[in-house]
Amino acid sequence: MKKLVCSLLLFLLLVPTVQAESYLVVNVNDDQIIESKNEHEVRSIASITKIMTALVALEKGDFTDMWLVGEEVLRASGSSIYLIQGQQVSMRSLLYGLMLKSGNDAAIVIAERVGGSEAKFVEMMNQRAAEIGMHDTVFHNPHGLDVNMEGNYSTAYDMALLMKTALQNPMFVEIISTEDYTSEWGARWHNSNELLNDFPFCIGGKTGYTSKAGRTLVTAAKKEGAEYIIVTLDMQDRFEFHQKKYEEVMSQRQLITLIEAGIFEIEGYQAELAEPLTIVATEEEIENGELIVSLDQQKKEVTFQWYCGTHQKMLTVPAVKKQRCFWRWCF
Repeated sequence: MKKLVCSLLLFLLLVPTVQAESYLVVNVNDDQIIESKNEHEVRSIASITKIMTALVALEKGDFTDMWLVGEEVLRASGSSIYLIQGQQVSMRSLLYGLMLKSGNDAAIVIAERVGGSEAKFVEMMNQRAAEIGMHDTVFHNPHGLDVNMEGNYSTAYDMALLMKTALQNPMFVEIISTEDYTSEWGARWHNSNELLNDFPFCIGGKTGYTSKAGRTLVTAAKKEGAEYIIVTLDMQDRFEFHQKKYEEVMSQRQLITLIEAGIFEIEGYQAELAEPLTIVATEEEIENGELIVSLDQQKKEVTFQWYCGTHQKMLTVPAVKKQRCFWRWCF
């Protein structure tokens, strides 16, 4: 009996622990979390790291730059676009190889070129993460491999913040929405994000996998002005899950204009809305929601606040006192 108990205990210790999956579905227009599970749980993130690598490179590097690959490429392992030391490359092609083919060698070469060294570039990644508000994120490398227990760690929530920021960069969007790309040296890469082929509203995204992180995925999709981001960490059926959730939220929600762009008048003051005030909501939220407009004469501000339960959106804009004019004089 004792031998049986010991054998069972040994078996349980040897069986790998199954990690609970973590995900987040967010409406970008209103920053509304629609659905989530363990979204603040810190996990290894694998190659979705490269979203930050691409963002820093686009913000700090020169997209048209050309240079020769150095000996840093010899440090690369894992997924690759097969760069060779001494090869002439462009930043443009490296970024496509980074995001479509998930080239770890492209990540290291980009880091060396943009940061001056891989270590300095990683500092830039962590600084950008802090600026975005990714408080539970730490980067140790630009590619996402778990090397010597120093991989990259984040949460579904933080990665959604990163993706939202990156989507504001037009070149980033162009890259992740590309299905196939041919480099100047003739290499052709197909985007590893299956949703681009399977789901017509998908903008793009980034895949990742290591044995420690499991299968990770960040995607964005847009329909009729309503934009969403989904992040999944350690999820086996990631593509099916993303498509299913997009179909659900898009069938249930629509973009509604509360106030058109232009001049809004209230109590003798005027406020200008550069863009329409919109929300993405379900029919029930639209029916039960309430819009409150308030004027603060002391601060000279007008605040528009829409809310329905936990779904809220607020916008504050400057206000000026409306002038009264008589013939040639205004006061």
